[in-house]
Amino acid sequence: MSGDVLTDMFPQLASMLMLILAGLLVMGLLTGAAVWWWQQRGVSPDGTSSEAVLRDVTWPNGASHQPRFAAGSRAADEIEPPARRFLRIGFGLLWLVDGLLQAQPAMPAGFVAHTLTPGISSSPSWLADLVQPLAKAWAHHPVTADAVTVSIELGLGLLLLLGGQGLLARAALWASLIISAVVWVGGEFFGGLLTTGASWLSGAPGAIVVYVLAAALLLVRGERWKNGEAGRLARCAVGVWMLAMAVLQALPWEGSWSGRGLSAMFELGAHNSQPAAFLNPITGAGQLAQSQPVVVNATVVVILVTVGAGLLLSSASTSDSSASAFVTAGITVCLVTWWLAQDFGVLGGLATDPNTALPLAVVLAAGWPRWPSYATGRTEATGRSAPLKRSLPVRASLGTVGVGAVLLVPLLLLGTLLGHPDASAVEADSSGGVTLIPHRLAPEFTLTDQTGGTVVMSRLRGTVTLVTFLDPVCSDDCPIIAHQIAAADRALGPLAERVKIVAIDTNPIFHRVEDVAAFTRSHGLGDLPNWHFLAGTSTQLEDVLSAYGIVVQVPAVGMVSHGEGIYFVSPDGTTAAYLGDGANPQLSGGYSTLIQQEIRRLLS
Repeated sequence: MSGDVLTDMFPQLASMLMLILAGLLVMGLLTGAAVWWWQQRGVSPDGTSSEAVLRDVTWPNGASHQPRFAAGSRAADEIEPPARRFLRIGFGLLWLVDGLLQAQPAMPAGFVAHTLTPGISSSPSWLADLVQPLAKAWAHHPVTADAVTVSIELGLGLLLLLGGQGLLARAALWASLIISAVVWVGGEFFGGLLTTGASWLSGAPGAIVVYVLAAALLLVRGERWKNGEAGRLARCAVGVWMLAMAVLQALPWEGSWSGRGLSAMFELGAHNSQPAAFLNPITGAGQLAQSQPVVVNATVVVILVTVGAGLLLSSASTSDSSASAFVTAGITVCLVTWWLAQDFGVLGGLATDPNTALPLAVVLAAGWPRWPSYATGRTEATGRSAPLKRSLPVRASLGTVGVGAVLLVPLLLLGTLLGHPDASAVEADSSGGVTLIPHRLAPEFTLTDQTGGTVVMSRLRGTVTLVTFLDPVCSDDCPIIAHQIAAADRALGPLAERVKIVAIDTNPIFHRVEDVAAFTRSHGLGDLPNWHFLAGTSTQLEDVLSAYGIVVQVPAVGMVSHGEGIYFVSPDGTTAAYLGDGANPQLSGGYSTLIQQEIRRLLS
C-alpha cells in the first residue's frame, strides 16, 4: 500500500543536487571572472606576475619553480608523462562514475537498508559500533547525505581530470586517500575481509583499496614516472594483490571450494537483466562452478599465482617484452573477472562503484612498460604562454567547482547531517511517506471501543478518520505508532473535534474490551475524546483486518506480527491516503508532522 521509494525520493535528491550545482557554478563563474580581471592587470598587489602566481597553484610538479610564462614555453619537466596522465584520467572518470551511481533514484532510501544494515549485522561489534553513527546520520537525512556523497565523488573526479601535476591535483589525491579510507571502513566494511565468502571473484578487499593504490601512485614524483620506476611499482603492486587474492581464494573457510560458494557471484550476475551475449557466458560459468567447483577454483588460483608472480619477476628484470606479456595477461584476467564474476559491477542492485577488477586493470595498464616518457611532440613545445593564459580563467572556474564540491558542500551541510531527522527520513523509513490512494468506500465494521461504546464505520462520516492496527499487548511498535498519532491529534487543537482515531485490535488472543482499555490507560491515551481502540470477536476482527489488507501471524513464541500503517478516510467515507508507519522512535516527531499535515489537508 505504500508509495514507490524510487519515485518519491528522487525528486528531492534531484532538487538538492540542482541547488548545489547552481551554487557551485556561480562560485566558479565569479572565480573565473576574478582571474580574468587579475590577468588584465598583469601583476598581483605585491608586484608578482599574476600568471606566475596562478601557475604555481595550477601546474607545478615540484620539480621546478622557475618563471615559465615569461619564457614562452613549457619545460620538459613540466609535461606529465603519458602513463601518469592515463592513470589520472582513468581514475578521474571512475570517480565520476561512482558519483553518478550514488545519484541513483533508489540510493537515498535504499543505501542504509541494502548496504549499511547488512554490513553492520555481519560485522564484529566494534566495527558495527563504529559505523552506526554514519548509518544514523544517513537514516535521519537520506537526501542530504546522498547529495553530499554525490558532490564529493563528482568533485574528486573533476579535480583529477582538471589537474595535471599541480598543487590542486595533489590536494585532490590526498583528499581521495582520506575519503577512500572512510568509505573502506564505513561503506565496504573492510571489503568483506572480516566475514566469510571474500574472494578475488567477489571483489575483495574492495574497489576503494584500488583507488587508494592509484592515488598513491599518482603522488609519486614525475621523475619516477619518466624513468619507468612508477610503472614498475604499479606492476609489483598488482602482482602482490593477485598473489594475496590467490591465497584468499584458496582458503577453505571462505567457501570457494564448494559449488554453492563458488557459483554465488556468477548467480548474482545471471539474475540481472542484460543482453544474451553478456548473460549466457555468465550463466555457463556459474553452472561450471556449481558442477566442478574444485577444478574451477584451482584454475582461478593457478592463474592468479602465475600472473601475480610473473608481474613481480618481470618487474625485476630488464626485459620489456616479458613485462608487457604479463601486463596483458593481468589486464585480460581482470576484465574477464569483471565480466563473468562481477557482472560489470553496476548492473544489479544499488551499486556504488564498478567493483574491483576494472580499476585494477586501469592501474595495471598504467604500468605497461612501453609507455613513452613524454607525450609525442610536446617536450619542446613553444608558444604555449598564450593558450595557457587564455585557459587560466576556465581552469580556475572548474577548480573552484571541484574544491567547492569536495570541501565546501560537506562543510555547509554538516550541521544538517548532525541535526534532528528531517522529512525525507520519514519518507525513507515509511517507504514513501503519505501516499494518495484511490478513493474507495472504507470497509464497514461494527466493533466495541475501550469504553464499551459501539463504533460503526459508516457513522463516522463527516469527520476525517484515521484507521490503524494495533496489538494491545505489544511493547514495541504499537505504542510508538499510537503516540505518534496522539501527538498529531493534540497538535491540531480545536480541529481535533473534526477527527476520529480508530485503532483495530490485531491480536486474536487478547481481543477483549478489557485488553484495549488497559492499553489505552497504560499509554496515557484516555484523555483523547476521539480515541477509539476497537475490540470484538475473533471472527469480527479477522473479517475487518482482511478487508483492510492486514495480515496477522501468530508465532509459537513472541509477539504477534501484523501489518502496520494508517489509513486516512475523508469525510465522505472514502479512503484517501495511506502511511506505512515504520514505528521508528527516533522519527516520531516527523511521523506526527506528516500525520497532522495530511489531516489538515483533508479538512481544508
